[in-house]
Amino acid sequence: MFILIFIICFAILGGILVGIYIIKYRTLPINIWKPGAAWNRALIYFSFCNIFIAASGTLEQILSRPLFTPEQISNPYWMSYLIFCFIFVFIAYAIIWPRNTLKFDRKLYLGSEIVFGTIWGFSTGGLLLSFYHLWSLISIPQWAIYILSFSCISAWQYFIHAYFWDIYVSPEHDTPKSILIKTLACHIPNSLISFSFLSIWGNYAIFIFIFIIALISSTIAQKFPAPWAKGNFHAPMVRPGIFGLPYGSGYEEKK
Repeated sequence: MFILIFIICFAILGGILVGIYIIKYRTLPINIWKPGAAWNRALIYFSFCNIFIAASGTLEQILSRPLFTPEQISNPYWMSYLIFCFIFVFIAYAIIWPRNTLKFDRKLYLGSEIVFGTIWGFSTGGLLLSFYHLWSLISIPQWAIYILSFSCISAWQYFIHAYFWDIYVSPEHDTPKSILIKTLACHIPNSLISFSFLSIWGNYAIFIFIFIIALISSTIAQKFPAPWAKGNFHAPMVRPGIFGLPYGSGYEEKK
């Protein structure tokens, strides 16, 4: 019953947000970035993510599984891997990511950034976890589940960021070089490491917590404006991509 209510609530929320978007932001040009529109688009996406998390059966598993078992916490290999995961996510998203992020003198809104990053982390981590959970329902070897899950999340993350998130949600915060650095030094290793931990030990909630830490750090590092923030904000630069659709290409100085 709780899962059904959860789905209905997010479906209603998503519908209301879509209505607001149509009324207020539908005609907003791609080269104008407004905090209210960005939050609206993000919350619509988060609503979709949470419906998928619940409908796939992943939410039920998150709630029913223990955070860790007594056997795990007494296992030095589990503890060592867990510490390694948190050390890596700290280095990747609290050190490397901020050093390669443009802020354009945006004001810090720490409270709203923590809220946004937490919702973003749960929604993204839960959605990616759902790919793994659905593949795990099939009677195939664990290595195949890992490869198929990683392939799905890699494709999803690339397309959702390049063609949606980095154009319509985040303000400009990257360059072509920083996109490459973050992809190779942060995003891909984090997915490989966290999915390996999940595949070996099966800790659903810890997997999501890793993403919450990463995305809170990312939100703060780029100084993501609060929905009530005023001023002019640098809209992401775009280039034509697949089928001519715009994708977020990163900031480049105009010559």
